[in-house]
Amino acid sequence: MPSEPITELLSSGEFARRSRLSVKALRIYDEIGLLRPVDVEPSNGYRRYGVDQLPTARLIAMLRGIDMSLAEIGSLLADLGTDPERAVERLSRHLVELEALHTGRRSLVRHIHAILREEDCPMFTIETRHVPARRMMSIQRRLHGSETDAFVREAKSAFAEHLRGASSVGPFVLIFHGVVDQESDGPLEATLACSDDVEPTELIGIRTEPAHDEAFTTITKAQWDYPAIMAAYDAVACSPEAMARPGSRLSCREVYLAEPEAIADDELICDIAFPLGDKLA
Repeated sequence: MPSEPITELLSSGEFARRSRLSVKALRIYDEIGLLRPVDVEPSNGYRRYGVDQLPTARLIAMLRGIDMSLAEIGSLLADLGTDPERAVERLSRHLVELEALHTGRRSLVRHIHAILREEDCPMFTIETRHVPARRMMSIQRRLHGSETDAFVREAKSAFAEHLRGASSVGPFVLIFHGVVDQESDGPLEATLACSDDVEPTELIGIRTEPAHDEAFTTITKAQWDYPAIMAAYDAVACSPEAMARPGSRLSCREVYLAEPEAIADDELICDIAFPLGDKLA
C-alpha cells in the first residue's frame, strides 16, 4: 500500500469512497467510538478524517464483510494497538465460529431439501416417553438470543449455590415459552428438578410441572449449534407423534444430557422435546 501524507484530511464523503465504507456507516462508527473523525466542525457537524485512518477503516470494512460484530471489531482493534497476536487469535476464533455456522446451515438445508421433496428426514429419530410430575427450581426471564448463554450460566450457578453441594434429582432443562431470537424475547425458563426440601428464594421459584408424554429426538453438539438446531425442532414439531396429539399447554424444551464445554461435536448434548396433548379417546 503506497504511503500517503498523514497530515492530509478528507471529507466524510471522500473518506467513505476511499475506505469502501458508507457515510452512514461512518456516522454510526463515530457514535459508538469505533472510528472517530480527526476533526468535527462545531457549527455544522462536518466531519473530516485523516488519511492515516484509511487502513483502519478498510480493515473494519473487511471485518464487517466476514460478519464480525461491531463490538468484536472494537475489541480486535484495541488488541491490535497493544497485543497484535491477540488480535490474530480473535480473528482465528471468529473463523472457527463462521465454519460452525456454515456447517449448521448445510445441516438445515438438508432438512429443508427433505421437506421440499416430501421425504422422511433421515437425520432425526423421533421417540416418545412419559415424564412423571416434577418439582423444580425455576428462573424465568425475557431475553433475546444473544443473551441466552449468559442467562444459562447465571441460572446454573444460582441452582448449584442453592443446592449447596446436594445433587439435583433431574436434568437441567430450558423451556421456551415463546420464540427467543434476535427479534423476539421469549420468555425463557431455566429449570432443575429438586427434592421436596428445597425452598424458593428471591431469585429462584419452585413449581411442580404435571406428568405428561412428550415426543423428542436426541441431538449431537454439532446439531445443537444454531441454525442447525432449527431442523431438530421442526422434525419433532412436525413428526406424526406430535401431530397426532396437539394441544399441550406445556412448552417445548431442551433437556440437557451434558455440558457443552465438556463434549465433542459428535457427542450427544440434549433432547429436543415437545410435550404431547391428551390421547384421543
